Amino acid sequence: MPVPALLLGLAVAAPPAQEPAAPAGCRHCDHRGVVDCPAHEEDLLALEQEVLFCSAAARCPDCGGALAVPCARCEGGPETAATAARREEAAAWLAREDPLEAFLGRPLVRIETEHFRFVTDAEGLKRGKKRIDGHRFLHELAHDAERAAALLDGHYRPGPKDYRARMRLWFWNDRATHREVMRCFLHSGAEGDFKMLGHEPLFSVWCFDPSFQGDEPSLRSLGVHNGIHMLLSNLFAEIWIGDQGAGWLDSGAAHWYEEKVFAQVRHYCIDEAAVPPNWNGGVWRAAVRERLGRRDDPMVLPTLLTRQTGAMTPEEMALAWSFYDWLVATVPETLADFLRGAKQREGGRELVKRLLGLDLIQAERTWRAWVAETYPAREKKPRRH
Repeated sequence: MPVPALLLGLAVAAPPAQEPAAPAGCRHCDHRGVVDCPAHEEDLLALEQEVLFCSAAARCPDCGGALAVPCARCEGGPETAATAARREEAAAWLAREDPLEAFLGRPLVRIETEHFRFVTDAEGLKRGKKRIDGHRFLHELAHDAERAAALLDGHYRPGPKDYRARMRLWFWNDRATHREVMRCFLHSGAEGDFKMLGHEPLFSVWCFDPSFQGDEPSLRSLGVHNGIHMLLSNLFAEIWIGDQGAGWLDSGAAHWYEEKVFAQVRHYCIDEAAVPPNWNGGVWRAAVRERLGRRDDPMVLPTLLTRQTGAMTPEEMALAWSFYDWLVATVPETLADFLRGAKQREGGRELVKRLLGLDLIQAERTWRAWVAETYPAREKKPRRH
């Protein structure tokens, strides 16, 4: 018996069988298909999720650096494939030979972020009565340093190729290791913290140096401060401006971002200082206001804008910080051109004239008036870290 045409058409037009639905997870894993790795402390896990790679996480036998493990109560979910890929990526990163680990012959705690590569073997750093291990220290430093770098990038607007490298910062538990890497990687016999700037910037410090004595908050702000020096030296061109008469910009910026993150300045751009300087306790607004408000005070900028970083006094560093503060608050769009000009050896007086349209007398009067109007007469106590 012939099949009716209507039925034949329906048979031909029948939809194909649908593919099985992708796993959707379950309530236990919030429908992710994975759960946070239980081997990681909850507050540290949040910091670990901020970085690109962490060697301690990548060595985790449970998650292998993915920071998550498959949910035991379901067959997977939308994050299952990405978690597996992340684990493979972390394993490949960890398998690449690290020059420091190869040189020292032992594993180290290494963290990589957008702007930085941090390394440590430090243990027992002091935060008040607490002891902080090197892994936690590096994650908290990475958080603070990337916060400062994000502020800097917002001011200077770098393009994809305007940084030529990631900044390398190394923190050592003992003097002997610091000396070894100083000699072999930084080609220096300096005892204190030391950095190379410009091309592939590198910083090394012995955490228990008498200047730091294993104090974790001090070391964290030290990392942020020097990280800014390094970023500026590598940005746009691999040139450190601090020895080209633009110490005001090099020092002022390093202090500005340190103070912005920590509400206090702890570190000064002085090499091998026997006694660490401490201008007004590192809380500068009221002191700078008083300093610039003196009657018949000679002009500051003609000298300040020609100084090299290493020749500046602590007071000059505070004044450079304030001048940079004024630029950030009033004309942040000029900062990138100030840096480019300084790297081309254009003088501070000429840069102020070209970018602000002011001679030094006008610039100083405007800056001083802004300080008098903006800074408090008395300071609040800085928050503790």
